[in-house]
Amino acid sequence: MKLNKIAEWIDKMLDVKSFSDVSNNGIQIARSDGDISKVAFGVDASVAFIEAAAATGAQLAVVHHGISWGGGIARIADGVYNVVSAAVRHDIALYAVHLPLDANHAHGNNYELARHFGLRNLRPAFVYHGETIGCIGTLPDGRKVGVCSGGAGEFATDAKRLGCDLYVTGEASWGEVIAAENVGMKMVCTGHYATETFGIKALAKAMKKALRVETEFIPRPGQENTDVRLP
Repeated sequence: MKLNKIAEWIDKMLDVKSFSDVSNNGIQIARSDGDISKVAFGVDASVAFIEAAAATGAQLAVVHHGISWGGGIARIADGVYNVVSAAVRHDIALYAVHLPLDANHAHGNNYELARHFGLRNLRPAFVYHGETIGCIGTLPDGRKVGVCSGGAGEFATDAKRLGCDLYVTGEASWGEVIAAENVGMKMVCTGHYATETFGIKALAKAMKKALRVETEFIPRPGQENTDVRLP
């Protein structure tokens, strides 16, 4: 399958074009013309990930955190050069998708994470850069839980205002920890990376089923067995 067809499928599946984002979502590195038979999925566009993707025989890498943000890449140097160089050397394309993957109800980080926790009656919550990306749900014991993956400690106070008993994110700054304490919001930080593996894994499964291409999630070295639990 051609790169542009796969990109169009992701765009449609996650409604990518409708999002205002800090990431330049979509194809960030192209490749030579040819069919793509395998797609590697990961959280971050690192040199290690690109090398690992190449070792599996992938021709396309799909990530949550790409290399082009805001106004784009001003200079292809240092770490960015190393990622681009690895991708070009192995002829691997790179597709990045940020907030659309956080927010998607069917395959996104936050809804997948909420379902992992067993939350019910999910509804959208937590606005970042004008986009509602997180969710709130209820545990069988009646506790209301707010979920927003990655580094979203800033929403702990919003979770309190929305009546949550618990707020879950990946990581928080010290100031955000104190702010949560000051309003009496119990916040649990289970790891930035760990919370953002859920959406990319779900997207890989959906692509394999829909497009019938081989897909593989490649974990970050040393974090092959992330364990995300509620207290």
